[in-house]
Amino acid sequence: MAQQPSLSSSEPTIKILVSDAITAIDNRNTTKAFQNLNIVNQILGEIKENSTSIQTTKLLLQDAVRALQDGETSRASVYLNLVGQQFGIQQPNTETSNAANINNASKSINLDSLTYEHPILDITIHYTPDWQVRQYEYSPEANNTLAGFYSPSKTASELGNISGVSGHFVPYADLYVFDSNNFTLDEIVDQRLKRLQNDTHFTNIESKPFSLDDKQQPAQLLTYKTIAGGDELFKKMQVYTIYNNTVYLISFTSQDALFTNYLPTVQKMMKSFEIGNENATIMD
Repeated sequence: MAQQPSLSSSEPTIKILVSDAITAIDNRNTTKAFQNLNIVNQILGEIKENSTSIQTTKLLLQDAVRALQDGETSRASVYLNLVGQQFGIQQPNTETSNAANINNASKSINLDSLTYEHPILDITIHYTPDWQVRQYEYSPEANNTLAGFYSPSKTASELGNISGVSGHFVPYADLYVFDSNNFTLDEIVDQRLKRLQNDTHFTNIESKPFSLDDKQQPAQLLTYKTIAGGDELFKKMQVYTIYNNTVYLISFTSQDALFTNYLPTVQKMMKSFEIGNENATIMD
């Protein structure tokens, strides 16, 4: 009987494939990157282990593939670098690091938080200094990720050996913007809900309307769990709002077991989001 592959036996191959995929993206060879990621997904699919490390890798690979499909190679590189961290792949220290590398887009507001300001769009959002920020190139013609916010990576022991958590994981939030195409907020959220409800990988889907501080701008909160390998290990929280026919989306992803740990920080972050001079602060 053939021996079933394990993560430890497959790890060297995965490291090579992921590292080569990152290099391929840097060289604008997305075809090669897709090929490598498909092979990695096949390898992971054959492994019968169901560890948190494997599920984390699968989720990040899914996000990387979606980013490549959307033509957002910078965002795909970030997700693959996070996969690389899972396997100890050393990557060059490029533009992906912390807020100090984008001083033109952020400023200190007090000892407890920093403010991210987009240099083109008149929006701001606060975040804690121990999180890292990456700003992406803005292209108004495409669905666009404006920035990614990455929490400090912690081991299970540092987190108190929470059940279901092992190795390193980096909960993260992305800030997106895209044209509403004259759809209302309710229509956009309904479309999103239908896609989630028709996909068995998503469960515990909840949608809740709420208003911005000035009571003029409607917004919507979605939460759901992402199934990986048969386990509900990850949870997402997303806030949608529309301003001047533009949709703004803040999306947070964490392991389900850690979600409540990060919730106060993420809620403050979402609550601090402002558009222009309207003081449109998102709050539940």
